[in-house]
Amino acid sequence: MHRVIVIGSVNHDRIWQLEDALTPGGRLRFSAREVHLGGGGFHTGCQLLDLGANVALVTRLMQDEKGLSALKTLNAAGFDTTHVAMLPGETEPLEILLEPNGERTIIAPAGRSRAPLSVGGALTGEAAYLNALLLEEGLVTRLHDIPLVVSQLPLRPATPRPADYVVTSRDDAGEEAPAVWRRAMELAGPRLKMLVLTDGPCRITLYDGSRSITVDPAPAVKVASTIGAGDRFSGAFLFALLDGLDAASAAAEASRLTADWLRRRQPA
Repeated sequence: MHRVIVIGSVNHDRIWQLEDALTPGGRLRFSAREVHLGGGGFHTGCQLLDLGANVALVTRLMQDEKGLSALKTLNAAGFDTTHVAMLPGETEPLEILLEPNGERTIIAPAGRSRAPLSVGGALTGEAAYLNALLLEEGLVTRLHDIPLVVSQLPLRPATPRPADYVVTSRDDAGEEAPAVWRRAMELAGPRLKMLVLTDGPCRITLYDGSRSITVDPAPAVKVASTIGAGDRFSGAFLFALLDGLDAASAAAEASRLTADWLRRRQPA
């Protein structure tokens, strides 16, 4: 059984299902409002658990009713929660506006600063996945000893960390592969082997700093929500690499598994 360290958030997503697309100056109407566990760490970890991995989470929760309930859910799902820090305070839901076409807009409080994520004791695994901005120096040091590290490309300034693969989407990156590669190199350093650029239903691009390889994705699945799909892709990609697939084959397998998950979860 592969053991993977997942470093990232576990949120309470409050999802507003909008009746119409977002328009400047418009009036928003919603048909449903639900709260679910979410976050990059949660969705990626769930994908890895589904594939049979042993998953240890490095994240933080609040010591209120919502946080304790989330911890119970994580344990029941099979996560190793040894490195989940329980902090005093109140859980603040992440607001997500979901349009009829599946596009989502995330609303997060401005100016909220959090301490870097840290771990105490040993941190061992065959691989690690990161979707986090700030990391304590000791955690970064431990990552050097993990054979395979995959990191999401942060949207804001973040702590550099050793990574073999950096994953992002064209929507988030906003630039062509060579420019995104330079940003990935600043994040991951000389250990970086490959940048993985997803593009919704369009071809996946793998770029190693000099050449690009394109991979056909799985046929598009029409669903009301794609929340968590990118994180699921990253988890499946990492697992495929652990199973010995090359990067292009791993990306194709991750796309197939993500499409299967979307089809099972919420057909439109």
